[in-house]
Amino acid sequence: MSEAEKRLSIIIITWNELANLERCLLSLVDKVDFSQDEVIVVDNGSKDGSAEFVATLPQIRYFPLESNLGVGPARNRGLFLARGRYCMTLDNDTIFLTNDPGSIVETFFEAHPDAGVVGFELLNVDRTRQDSTRRFPRFYQPIAARVAATRKLGFVQRELDRHLMTDTVFENETDPMEVDYVLGANQTFTKKTAALLMGYDDRIFFGPEDAEFCVRTRKMGLRNYYSRRISIVHDYKRRTRKFSRLTIKHLAGFAYMLKKHGGVFRYSLSERR
Repeated sequence: MSEAEKRLSIIIITWNELANLERCLLSLVDKVDFSQDEVIVVDNGSKDGSAEFVATLPQIRYFPLESNLGVGPARNRGLFLARGRYCMTLDNDTIFLTNDPGSIVETFFEAHPDAGVVGFELLNVDRTRQDSTRRFPRFYQPIAARVAATRKLGFVQRELDRHLMTDTVFENETDPMEVDYVLGANQTFTKKTAALLMGYDDRIFFGPEDAEFCVRTRKMGLRNYYSRRISIVHDYKRRTRKFSRLTIKHLAGFAYMLKKHGGVFRYSLSERR
């Protein structure tokens, strides 16, 4: 395999989260086969010493940006730079547990040529399963997620349960399991699929770029999967639960996605059954 060609590109974006980035990268460096795979860090303009830390890890490719472009646009910079046949997004607040992810990813896509996006197992800090698989949302899902009082209305609570797949016993499901979408904390796909879709939608600054990407893979006739063949701890902290400027950007992105796709629930597996 030439230096210009790689098997798997792991793309991590960061912004002023040095402690998370250190922990993430140190969990990866002894598990990745750098002769075949690569790790790319795209930095959204950090001022916290992230550049100096990554410089101590010469096997990591580091690309600083002048300012915070948002999640989707920064990931797209990483996709543009990626040399792998397969690309994996990985949040910086993760701890990688599984050795040789490149071999696992390659084997998975060879066995599932119909795969659009696969999300591997995300675990909470206590190693319990994280709710990383979702059904495509309806328009009132953000309300159900953020305003607890609205859940007294039956249809709102039912939407939240449907979205979070609370009716599914994952231990009883086959591996891989087809799902609507998986969180962008870990999404894996072929570089070819990313190129055909022109990456993530740059108009979505922060969420739901992950769901929107999976809507488009579904429209291509591909299937989205969840698999436990790779395990990753995700120290997940919901940044848009409280009202803030970031929440406004998130909700704006959600409204844009619904308008763009005419109500994404139409592409849900549950809607087709």
